[in-house]
Amino acid sequence: MMKLQNLKSGKNDITFKSQGLNLSAHLYTPEGFDSNGSYPAIVFSSAFNQVKEQTGAVYGSKLAERGYVTIVFDHIGYGDSEGKIRNNENAFVKIESIRDAVSFMGTLPFVDRDNLFGIGVCASGGYMALTATTDKRLKVIASVSGMMGNKASYFEAMDRETVTALIATQNAGRQKAYETGVVEYVDALGMEAEAEAVKNGATPSEGYDYYMTKRAGAETYPNYSHLSPSFMLEAPMLADATSYAPYLYTPYIFYYIKVKPTLRLKY
Repeated sequence: MMKLQNLKSGKNDITFKSQGLNLSAHLYTPEGFDSNGSYPAIVFSSAFNQVKEQTGAVYGSKLAERGYVTIVFDHIGYGDSEGKIRNNENAFVKIESIRDAVSFMGTLPFVDRDNLFGIGVCASGGYMALTATTDKRLKVIASVSGMMGNKASYFEAMDRETVTALIATQNAGRQKAYETGVVEYVDALGMEAEAEAVKNGATPSEGYDYYMTKRAGAETYPNYSHLSPSFMLEAPMLADATSYAPYLYTPYIFYYIKVKPTLRLKY
């Protein structure tokens, strides 16, 4: 159990429970932190396939500088958290862990429950919005470059034959894992193919420069992997925040950064 007297200003290594598993987290606290005080707080959920040491570390420290107690965590099966299937972008499992992070923050005596907020980046932008639709403990949410409309990205962007074929590859991966007990991991972002192209003189994409170099890749964060289970897309394809947008009565701030479309899911 976390001992309040051991918390310090800045980054604190902690764990909390989600669905019976231990999730590894960093709790960022403001300068001059006093566990007897009362602080606004933020639950932060990272981008697709990320670990807490990447984008979340930047946001956590900056938000703490602005007076917020902020939790950044490895979702189930990611980074230092427990979970047998690794790096599985299961939208609904992640939503449950966001809810559990909210619950955990609510147990901390120095967290002002009336000022408890959520931030989601990229894929977690959509997850945070879906969570807040039925979780009013979050008083305001925000997304940064949120993937909000997965239905449009798949079912409305592809013809019936193409999307059906894509789904079939995911189902085959699940069937194989069930029959063999072994999960096959694939390069969902096409990073390995790009690595070969870069070796031959191609200009690296922004995604490659972030995830596959010392900047933020496994060389710097050994618990990060660009690989995902071969059936990973089944759940995210169903996670469509825009479908529930009319019912998100929670105040919502979004920030969208337009970048070159260099990241592509490949199967």
